[in-house]
Amino acid sequence: MAPMCKVVLWMISGYFFLTTVLIASAAPVLVQGEEVGQGVLRVRSGECFAIVPEHVIGFGLGLSVMSTGRVWASASLESTFGDDIAVIRVASQDKITCGMGWPVIDNLNATLAEAVASNRQGTILRVRETGGIVSYPVRFTGMDDRYVEVRAIDPVDEAFKGVSGSQLLLDGSPVGMVLTTGDGSVNAYRHDALSHLVARFFQTSGPTQLPPSSLPVEPHDGLAIVTERTAIREEPSQWSEVVRWLSVGQSVEVTGKVAGLPWWQTREGYLRVRSTTMR
Repeated sequence: MAPMCKVVLWMISGYFFLTTVLIASAAPVLVQGEEVGQGVLRVRSGECFAIVPEHVIGFGLGLSVMSTGRVWASASLESTFGDDIAVIRVASQDKITCGMGWPVIDNLNATLAEAVASNRQGTILRVRETGGIVSYPVRFTGMDDRYVEVRAIDPVDEAFKGVSGSQLLLDGSPVGMVLTTGDGSVNAYRHDALSHLVARFFQTSGPTQLPPSSLPVEPHDGLAIVTERTAIREEPSQWSEVVRWLSVGQSVEVTGKVAGLPWWQTREGYLRVRSTTMR
């Protein structure tokens, strides 16, 4: 199969993966620094930060992040922690939903040991430059106390462009952050080691999530007709809780448009613009 066809199939599989599996992970973002990479958002005392590989941000000049909905926000280098891990401050206010929780995984060492022994399949998630998320299937091949190694099931060069900082998932839960790739092999920093490394920085009082409800909503009256099965969500983010699902052809009253984001506001919650047509 041609390499590009494989990438397209991975994008399609990623879509179904995201719509059928509840991912208990932090919100991913694309990071533009010295290189293009990835990061995960986390809140500290009401401020938004992203955990990223240090080699992606380089000297920390001209940093920016992009959400899965193609919304950009500027960023600045906050701190480095060694082991190629850094934290950047993200100017997310009125732009990006920040902080979807930081999963705590019990007995990760035993879980990873079993995954390696069984050569189990996992997934790497990457925010695309054009928005949305694509997933790549991998198999677990090795581990130590800080790192876990996986190999791509169908290694293609295009798959690993800008993948540093991506989340490595096992059974829908994050178990590592990708740091390096080469010849189909991927080296990720274990989630428990990462949590320990940045724990002191994030152990402060204050909100643990910055909801986008403070985003300005422009008044808009109309009727949205659903063009693909989609959800009304509590907040204008595809990571937010689902209020209810809508089928193709259903209609819903629109009361506003979230400024700068592709979401309609309804009386029940929020609906993605691209999944509807207006009447």
